[in-house]
Amino acid sequence: MKLYAMHGAGSIIAEIMMEDMGLGCDIVYPDDAYRQSPAFRAISPYGRIPVLVTDNGTPVFESLAIVLMLLEHDTDHRLAPARDAADYAHFLSWLSYLATTLYPAVLRFHYPDRYGDVDTVRTAALAEMRLVYDHIEALPDDFLVGAKMTVADDYLYMLLTWDEHLAESLSGRPKLQAIHDNVAARPSVAKVMARQDD
Repeated sequence: MKLYAMHGAGSIIAEIMMEDMGLGCDIVYPDDAYRQSPAFRAISPYGRIPVLVTDNGTPVFESLAIVLMLLEHDTDHRLAPARDAADYAHFLSWLSYLATTLYPAVLRFHYPDRYGDVDTVRTAALAEMRLVYDHIEALPDDFLVGAKMTVADDYLYMLLTWDEHLAESLSGRPKLQAIHDNVAARPSVAKVMARQDD
């Protein structure tokens, strides 16, 4: 497999999963020029990172799709519930919610000029991020899907690392703080995050 990645980008989740599962993968960090090239656009239509090229040469783009593809290698269900488990639908719902609600809000916060008036967009994006945090804080269990950490918690952690007001966002949200800290403490996560500073 080959992963097209970028430091500090959505490829973090794929790197964490590969570390957790011990999957061999070449990690390539293409420059801006290559990401705009016809060759890269053939595997990532919008020129975005990440892209995973499977062993049979099939490209998979978008972080959510890559997570679901990599879960096929999680045969002992360490990263997610089994498909026939009662909480599998809950897992899919939270993973999708993060990818389609929190992730876009984070992007709007960081790139407000793409969406309108900078101050207005950033204020609204931060409010939406914190609303998602409140939904998480209201969950009855320790993690997004019950008492066991899943890759959904890893995905949340990745998005939390991009929150420029993280200390303030975590304040008064002990469950969110605990998820952040428990994910960060895992050796696989620490290894991937250390690479982000290279």
